[in-house]
Order: sequence, then C-alpha cells, then structure tokens
Amino acid sequence: MTGFSVTFISEEHELNETVTCAGDEYLLDAAEAASVDLPYSCRAGACSSCAGKVESGDIDQSEQTFLDEDQMAEGFILTCVTYPKSDCTILVHEED
Repeated sequence: MTGFSVTFISEEHELNETVTCAGDEYLLDAAEAASVDLPYSCRAGACSSCAGKVESGDIDQSEQTFLDEDQMAEGFILTCVTYPKSDCTILVHEED
C-alpha cells in the first residue's frame, strides 16, 4: 500500500525524521515501525503524552477524546490516534 510521507520534528530532541505512513495507520505506529522514538502513554487518545502539532498537511484525529476544540484549532494532535490524509510535517514532544 502506498503511504504518505510524514516528517516528525523536535528541535529540543534533535529529531528530524521522515517515515512512510499509510492512510489507515496511526502516526505513532508508523514512527515506531521506522524506529523513531516518540513519547506515548495510553495509546487511546485520552491523554497528552503523545501530543504533537501539525505544521503542514491534513490529518484525521476523529478518534481522540482529550483535546478541546481550541487546542485542535491551534493544530494540536495526539499521534497515537491520528491518521495522515496527505504528506505532513508534525512537531512532536509537544506535551507542554
């Protein structure tokens, strides 16, 4: 299956990695499969351990239950329950 190019960036953690992620694969799972170490806890979209921020691209995080409308409007996502809908760039380690 063809996938999307997803780039994970964290200046603080010196991370700039691009992985291929299928449209039906969570961002966190694709990162793990490519040996990119990202933070997580619940893996159910119910906490902020895996929070990221979309810098570019389209995503689907309809399964998350933690972020409020304002946070989502600012581009925040939960990588454990977010699917790519295009090539995208995600700032990670954004729990703060």
